[in-house]
Amino acid sequence: MKSYNTIQTENKGHIQTIWLSRPEKKNAIDRIMACELRSALEYAENDPNIKAVVVRGKGDTFCAGADLDWMSMEHLPSGEEPETLLPRLFDGVYRFCKPLIIIAHGRVLGGALGLVAGADYVLACNTSQFAFSEVRLGLIPATISPFVIKRIGEFKVRQLMLTGRTINASEAISAGLADKLGTKNELESYKDYLCDQIEKNAPEATKKCKQLIISVSGKNLDNKLFAYTANLLDEVRKSDEAKEGVRAFKEKRKPRW
Repeated sequence: MKSYNTIQTENKGHIQTIWLSRPEKKNAIDRIMACELRSALEYAENDPNIKAVVVRGKGDTFCAGADLDWMSMEHLPSGEEPETLLPRLFDGVYRFCKPLIIIAHGRVLGGALGLVAGADYVLACNTSQFAFSEVRLGLIPATISPFVIKRIGEFKVRQLMLTGRTINASEAISAGLADKLGTKNELESYKDYLCDQIEKNAPEATKKCKQLIISVSGKNLDNKLFAYTANLLDEVRKSDEAKEGVRAFKEKRKPRW
């Protein structure tokens, strides 16, 4: 396992948890955290023993967005600017090839919603609060906007981003920013349930399924798309994993993965 300065990782079975670990800074994303999160996700992608990743925060806040000290710096070295690193981070979350679960507690502000928007499952504590607070600081939610709009739609984004108002967890569910609401214990149980379901699945098929969804989303229904899906199915159904899955089903046993 790699060691990090702004995050912590822990493995339990086939599930890796990534903790945002700058509680004294409300887990605000600075240059180091942006790079370390990308590195941790790349590591998890390439580790065949990891089937899913859970992202959560230490302290009383999931994430207060981008670190304002970093955001206000001028003359940063090339490649270390927020406008360079943040899109790469959010795109890495969105395109992460395995199931990704976020547990959001406390405040979820600004750039934190770029992480939320790319996750497959967002579990929100009853007391959590969400806000696109950038306009109240003289900033704009530029780098998170493609992912948030994709998740909840243009006009809901207008209503939330243009006011900068804080919404509660129930409103976040209604807006589509979160998928499950509950107490801390309820969310732990639901997270365990999701992970148990994911661990039963064929790992390569799960990755291919997520790749399929991302690739097909928003595309025109035409012969080019149909050829892509046909070729992908042909590739997967001939795999050793698919053969084992079908064999196990016929033999009424658990597959060996």
